[in-house]
Amino acid sequence: MSAPAVLDVEHIIDRNGVGRLQRRVLLICFGVLIVDGIDTTMSGYLGPALIADWGIPKAALGPVVTSGLVGLALGSLIAGPLADRFGRRRVIMCSLIFFGLFSAASALASGVASFSALRVLTGIGLGASMPNAATLVAEYAPRARRGVMMTFMYCGFTLGAAVGGYLTSFLVVSVSWRAALVAGGVLPIVFAGVVFLALPESPKFLARRGGHDGELAGLLNRIEPGCVTGAGRFVLAEDRSGGGAPVRALLSPQFRLGTVTIWVGWLAAFFTVYLMNSWLPILMNDVGFSLIQVATIGFLLQFGGTIGNIGIGFVMDKAGMHRTIIVSTICAGVMLLAIAAAPRTVLAIGASIFVRGMFTNSLAVAFPVLAATFYPTAMRATGTSWATGIARLGAIGGAAAGTVLVAIGLDYKAVFLTLLVPVAIGILAASINSRVHR
Repeated sequence: MSAPAVLDVEHIIDRNGVGRLQRRVLLICFGVLIVDGIDTTMSGYLGPALIADWGIPKAALGPVVTSGLVGLALGSLIAGPLADRFGRRRVIMCSLIFFGLFSAASALASGVASFSALRVLTGIGLGASMPNAATLVAEYAPRARRGVMMTFMYCGFTLGAAVGGYLTSFLVVSVSWRAALVAGGVLPIVFAGVVFLALPESPKFLARRGGHDGELAGLLNRIEPGCVTGAGRFVLAEDRSGGGAPVRALLSPQFRLGTVTIWVGWLAAFFTVYLMNSWLPILMNDVGFSLIQVATIGFLLQFGGTIGNIGIGFVMDKAGMHRTIIVSTICAGVMLLAIAAAPRTVLAIGASIFVRGMFTNSLAVAFPVLAATFYPTAMRATGTSWATGIARLGAIGGAAAGTVLVAIGLDYKAVFLTLLVPVAIGILAASINSRVHR
C-alpha cells in the first residue's frame, strides 16, 4: 500500500494565481474594512454636533476621540491569540456583531463619560476585525501577489472612512447624531451574516490545526482543481518556528528586533494618520469651512489614501517592501510641509491633503503587509494583531496629542508640522527592519 501523498498547502497556494475563491475572500474582507472605516471615523464627524448638543468646549472631546482608539488597541491584542486558536473567520464574524451592537448602543449616551465608555466597547470589536481580515487575505494570497491583495483590502477602510464622513454629516444634518450611530451599528451586524454565509476559513490555519482534511481538500481543489484526488497528508513547509506560545515568541531572539521595528514604524504611521482622522474635521471647521466642505476635504484625504494603497501594493511587490516604505515616508514628510504652506482655500488645502493621503495612509497598510510576511502561520494572526494593537497606541497618542495641540491654540499648520517627528521615526524603523530581513 502506498503512503498518502504529502501536500504542502503553502506551495499549492503560491504556485497558482488569484482565482475565484481568493477574489471572494478578498472582496468580503474588503467589505469588512469598509464597515470598519465608516464606524472608526464617525466620532470625528460627530464632534461639532456633540459640542452643540452637550454645550462643551472642544478640548472636552478628548475622551470621545481617544476612547474608541483605546478599544481598538485592546481588541487587536485580544483577537490575535483567539484567531490563532479558534480561526480567523469565527473571530471576524463575532467582532462585527460585537462592535455593531455597541455602536448602536452609543446612541443612548447622555454625556462624554457614557459615550466614551460605549466607544471603548465598540472599539474592541473594531480592533478585532481588521487584523484578522488582513491575516485571512495574506493566507489566501500567492506570495507574488500578497502585497497588492493586502493593500487593496485596506482600501476598504479608506473608502469606508470617506463614505462615513458624508454619511455621518448627512445623518447629523438631516436627522441627528444618534441616528448616525444607529446606522453605524446596523451595518456590521448585517455584514456579519455575509461573513457567516460566504467567507471560508484559512487553509493554512486548517492545515496547522489538523482534523479538517475534507474541508481543506475542498478549498485546495477550488484553488487548483484536481490537486487533491485521494488520501493525503497536509503540511506547511515553513522554515521558522512559532508554535507553543505565540505571544511570547514575538519577542524571542529570532523575532525580537523585527517585531520591535514593525511595532515602532507602524505606531509612528498610526500616530500621523489618526491625529488627522480624529481632528481634521474640527481643524478645518475652525478655518471657516462649512460642514460639507469639511467632509469634502476629509473625502479627499481618504480618496488619496485609497489610490496610495492600491499603488503601494504594486510597488511593494515589484521594488520590495522596505524601499517602498522608506521612500513613501519621505514623500509624506514633504507633503506635510506643502500643506502647512498652502493657501487657506478648499482647493489648495484639499489638493495637498489628497496627495498627503496617498503617501501617509498607504504607510498604515504597508506595515500590515510587512507583519503578515514576517511571521509564520502558527503566530501570524497573533503577530499581526499585536502589531496592530501596539500601533493603536500611536493612534491613541495621535488623537491625544491633537487634544493638547488644539487646547493650547495651535492652528492646523502648526499641527501638521509637528507630524514631521513621527515621520522621521518611521523612516528609522523601516531602515532597521530592512537589515533584519536581509
